[in-house]
Parts: sequence; structure tokens; C-alpha cells
Amino acid sequence: MTNRERILTTIRGKHPDRIPFQIRAGYLPLGQVEREVRNNGMGINYALPCMQTSMPSVRVTTSADVTDKRRGTKITYETPVGAVWQIQHDAKPFRGAYDGIGGHFTEYLAKKPEDWDILAFMAEDTQYEPYYERFDYFKELIGEEGVTFTFVGYHSPYTKLLIEWTGAMRLYIDHVKHPEKVERVLEALAKNQEKQYPIAANAPADIIKYGDHIDDAFISPRAFEKYFLPVHNKFARMAHAQGKTTAIHCDGRLNGLKDLIAELDHDVIHAVTPPPIGNLPIKKALDIWEDKVLWVNYEYHFMGPQALKKHLLDFLRSVIPGYRLVLDASTERWVPLDCLQMFANIMSKVTLPLTEEKIDNIEMSL
Repeated sequence: MTNRERILTTIRGKHPDRIPFQIRAGYLPLGQVEREVRNNGMGINYALPCMQTSMPSVRVTTSADVTDKRRGTKITYETPVGAVWQIQHDAKPFRGAYDGIGGHFTEYLAKKPEDWDILAFMAEDTQYEPYYERFDYFKELIGEEGVTFTFVGYHSPYTKLLIEWTGAMRLYIDHVKHPEKVERVLEALAKNQEKQYPIAANAPADIIKYGDHIDDAFISPRAFEKYFLPVHNKFARMAHAQGKTTAIHCDGRLNGLKDLIAELDHDVIHAVTPPPIGNLPIKKALDIWEDKVLWVNYEYHFMGPQALKKHLLDFLRSVIPGYRLVLDASTERWVPLDCLQMFANIMSKVTLPLTEEKIDNIEMSL
């Protein structure tokens, strides 16, 4: 089977010949190691936007901010009801796009109660237009080497506030002190995002991801049930009616939300991170989410190649027989070259169904 066939077979609930293993194209280092790991069977995936976003009544300006010895950008949004601004720092070299929850914003848009009115205006003013032009090119480019993703935004309404617009502290405090203001923004974002649904559902991508950052340390079960389940399931049902495969990005700690995640109508739980970074064992997740495919974010390259080898072999033993899984070398950041080589070397030898004997043979061959 080709890389593409393995992934499509897996997400359609069938059994491939081996566990598909991938890396996001933007994190694949071009050169000798790339050739080696690709020759070992590593696939790639492209994440492409399917729409263009604008705020016709909002003037957006940017300026440099270097006050703390890190290069950053000050972004100002001027609306008819007032202005807000935030500071966004560049990612550190060879790190992901954000350093933990809250992204790499060091100043958020909401700084006082009146700013919520401005955010509501921004949410209501946002417009979307389909942008499908690049899909044919990238689908031809990727061929049988992998799949294409597209998005309904990068975050649903609650995590858009949590990560992009307000930060955790301001969101939590103001949700208690000024619930009517916060709820107005959440409702405006949810209503506005519905404009994205038909655009994304009709996009010519292999998987449509409703972007998010799900983490039980920042999202309570009550919040998940109220602010996540309704919007995600509404989109998933619309996309399924178009014959599309949908996913939700869940790369945080999930144990406290596992039963509610089971109620999602998505086909794929994307970027699930095994313990000890995550807190939900993948085998347990497979048992609870019986109708889901798990796209695993293997975030253990910081361990070095030898420790990674032990961790990955133990992981494989824990998920025997190995179905309903896709392993991603990274959904978040660059991978050290020696670790990428070790990861691909091991995964290239993994055939299905997995058994203890097969894993023992892989270990002896390394």
C-alpha cells in the first residue's frame, strides 16, 4: 500500500498493512535525512487554508516590538467602537508556533471590561470567502505520499479567546465578573464561525480539521460540554453529509475530558499525545473512543534517540494489535535529525497486526 492508501484505509475504519507514520510537511527537514526517512516509508501531510478572512470595518496595523530583546509585532485593531492591540512574539528557532498555552502572545487584546465590546464587534464583522485554488497543485505534488488537511479556523470560539484574544487569566476572571460581555463574544464567534462550515465542508481536502487546543487543565468538563460539543458536532454532521472526514485537534491533557470527547461526531482525534506529556494512555483512549481514529502526536524526540527507541517500542507494545492509529513524528515542531531517523527506522518495520513477537524482532534488529 502507498502512504496515502494506508491513511485513507485507516480513517475509513479498515485495516492497512502497517501503521501509517507521517510528518507535517513544514517540519520535514529538506536534505539527506529527509531522503533517508522518506525512503523508510515516512509520509507527509500538507495543511492548506480553504478560505480567506477579512474584517471590512476594522483597520489592522502592525509595528515592530523589540523591547524585551525578542523580536515581536504589535498588532492594533481599530474599530468603530474602539481599538485593541496585542503583541505577538516570533517563535524561537526550531520550536513550535507557541510556547505552551496562550501561544506566543505576551499581550492580549482584552485588557479591561470595555474591550469585550470591541471583540464582539470584531467577531461579528469577520467575513470569509472560499479559497480552493491551491488544492489541485498540492494534491498533485503530494501524490501517493500522504494527505491534505484544511481547517475550520484554528480554534473554536472558547479556545480562540483562551489562546488568541484574551489569555486564560482574563477569560476566567471576566467570565465571572462580566459574564454577559464574555458570553456575547462567545455567541458572536460561534454564530460567525458557522459561515465557515459550508466553505470547509466543500473544500477538496482529504481531512477537514476543526482546529482547537483541548487540555483538561484549562477547559473544564462543563465548559467543554457547553462551548465545544455543540459547535464541533454541528460542523461534523454538515461535513459528513458531504462525504467528508473530520477531525479535532486535541494535543493537550485529555483524561479529564475523555468521556465528553467520546461524544464528538468527528472521525479523527488529531494530535493525541501519549503520556507522560499527555495524561491519557493511547490504549485507554482507543478503548473509550471505539469509533475514532487516533492521529498520535509523538512528542518524545527531546529524549534522544536511545531513550526514544525504548519509549516508542514500549508504546507499540501498549497498543497491540495497532489498528485505528496514525503516528505523526511531529504536529507541532522540528524534530532532531537523529531522533527522526530512529523514529522512521522503527516505524518502517511495524506491520499489522502488531504482536509481541514482532516488536521483539524489531528491537533485536536495531
